Amino acid sequence: MSTYNKVMQKKPREILSNNNISITNPRLLVIEELLSIKKPIAIEDLQIRLKNTVAISTLYRVISDLKSINILEEIISPDNITMIELSLLDTSHHHHMFCEKCRDVIDIELSEVFENKLDNEIRTLENKLQMKINDHGLELFGVCKRCLKN
Repeated sequence: MSTYNKVMQKKPREILSNNNISITNPRLLVIEELLSIKKPIAIEDLQIRLKNTVAISTLYRVISDLKSINILEEIISPDNITMIELSLLDTSHHHHMFCEKCRDVIDIELSEVFENKLDNEIRTLENKLQMKINDHGLELFGVCKRCLKN
């Protein structure tokens, strides 16, 4: 089993405890749901999946708390919708493929060779532009396997 899968099997209580953040029911519910989803989700869709057990204002507060301890990331969809996902490993750098039909988001990992080439290109840009680039992302747009079959 990969390190990523082992981390993703952690329990919500353990995740909060390991990150020295107080254990509250809303935080447990949000982490539990995100662990079960295992991919990015729109905040509004998460609220629906939680069946309104967490007030929307509390949900946004929990999201902010989890972002502050670097275990949750936000991405913006092509439709300008804020989506969130757990990021429990420093080594779990990945990118996303957005389905243009069903709007699903699929996590993708690029080869180490490609990532290294991309990192080298980023360093070249830093030197050329005299900037410090802190992060990068790559989004692919297409049609997922399920939509291709339909």
